[in-house]
Amino acid sequence: GCVMTPCGTHALHMALELMGVGPGDEVIVSPFTYIATIDAVMLCYALPVFADSDVKTFQIDPDDIEHRITPHTRAILPVHILGAPANMDKILAIAQQHNLPVIEDACQGHMAEWREKKLGTLGTLGCFSFQESKNLPGGEAGAIVSDNDDLIARGY
Repeated sequence: GCVMTPCGTHALHMALELMGVGPGDEVIVSPFTYIATIDAVMLCYALPVFADSDVKTFQIDPDDIEHRITPHTRAILPVHILGAPANMDKILAIAQQHNLPVIEDACQGHMAEWREKKLGTLGTLGCFSFQESKNLPGGEAGAIVSDNDDLIARGY
């Protein structure tokens, strides 16, 4: 399903809220992103924890994610930056091992794929932005997508 939002920042914030992220929680995220990704975490009064970027792909380094997980970690938020995918196989395996949701920031990943699956559809929730500077502009709008109908219903 899909929930439309006013912007990508709101989509990211709502996704974090739907996953129960709140004050004092930690969210693992890439430092190489648009500021809205970090703003969304901080709007939940949570702490962004930066995992290094892979120097070859510019995507979040899955090997560094593992080192950043603490008892306060509540979500992994990979950013598919520059229209390219993060290594979702490794990220999803780490998330499953630690029972953490994956919220994909696909605000720059419209129509891009990982192993023939569209970015934003691999994790627990996917977030998109249609702001005029994005790969697929539409003025101002955002969206959350998920195959979990309960999460989508709660988003309304």
